[in-house]
Amino acid sequence: MVSVTVENLLAFIREPESRGDYNIVWSGIKAIHRPPRRLVDMTIKQVLDWQDSIDHLYMSEAAGAYQFMEDTLRSLYAEAGLRAGDMMNVQNQDALAVQLLKRRGLVKYQRGEISAETFANNLAMEWASLPVVTRVKRTAKGRTWTVQPGASYYSGDGLNKAHVAVDALMAAVRAVRATDAPSAPSAPETQPGWLARFFAALAAMFGGRT
Repeated sequence: MVSVTVENLLAFIREPESRGDYNIVWSGIKAIHRPPRRLVDMTIKQVLDWQDSIDHLYMSEAAGAYQFMEDTLRSLYAEAGLRAGDMMNVQNQDALAVQLLKRRGLVKYQRGEISAETFANNLAMEWASLPVVTRVKRTAKGRTWTVQPGASYYSGDGLNKAHVAVDALMAAVRAVRATDAPSAPSAPETQPGWLARFFAALAAMFGGRT
């Protein structure tokens, strides 16, 4: 179970990625090569098999509300506690996305170990529709360049551009409060604490006499 603020962040990501459509696939895929039925009615393995079947034909095989690529989905589902035979339904797509948030530093951010800007940039490296919020170096195909704030980390690849503003992303990120982080286990109680309560109980039983 995730917090309301994490659910809100997922909804924020879904909007530019897919307009919240859990059955959508990359728009460049021709009808003849699209999945045989709705994604939510397919297992994770069936989705992976379909993606594998078109991988050589298209530049993207992104699928679902969070536009999972084949390699990402293949490496992710077990990490998210799912099996290949589980359905690619709404609940499981959300669970996969939460695991991606964790990969990109959600818990570290909630604990204050990384900044809001670092977490936001990490998200932009995962979801191409989100902008980087500070200048970021990117290396690909043997060259390195600077991606400017407001641009997709993947801008220039012929497929992707940012669809939300930096301020909107930062507001969504900052709403994920540190109080949503899993609480640390309590420290074991020490002996003096037990003894203090023991003698207090004795005092109560005997009218304050110990």
